[in-house]
Amino acid sequence: MSKEKTMTLAEAMDLLGKMFKGEPWFYEVGQDQFGRPVVYCEYMCHETLYDVPDSIGGHQVLTHFAASIKARKDDFVNGPPAKEDNIPIPLTKPSNIPIPLTREIIDVTDSAELIEEDEDKSLRHLINELDKLEKQCGSNILQDIFYEVHDQKNAVTNLSVKFPEVRERVEKLYKMYGFDVIYEELDG
Repeated sequence: MSKEKTMTLAEAMDLLGKMFKGEPWFYEVGQDQFGRPVVYCEYMCHETLYDVPDSIGGHQVLTHFAASIKARKDDFVNGPPAKEDNIPIPLTKPSNIPIPLTREIIDVTDSAELIEEDEDKSLRHLINELDKLEKQCGSNILQDIFYEVHDQKNAVTNLSVKFPEVRERVEKLYKMYGFDVIYEELDG
């Protein structure tokens, strides 16, 4: 068991900065809230995984993306609405607006039920289509083709060549339903 030479935090940070200065992935060396040195990287690669030491001079070394220090709260949060958007909503109903009849309220409720029925029919349509496709090529190949559609040029497999009609139908379903809904049905 070798003893590592202890050094001050400033010395450790200075040494890390000198070690990686000029590397394309290196951004800067900083310090976290607990006093540990942090090597900030523009991107992670083989060098960042293997060349950045776990500890130096008795200090644990962390690695973070530079975006974590470049980010500002304003990049992710909207401010309050503009003054003209703050139009007060009256708490009482003006007397010149007619009150809807009970029949109109029931129609709104009925339309909400119709929307739910349409969604059920739509989900049933997806399930039926996926069942048909599964009978053509099997569940594993169908999942692989689904991921090929999702990953596009970054796809790991290329089974679409053997099943072009399945690929075409999966693309149409992907455009209609998106990743999450199809994933839930294929995985479930």
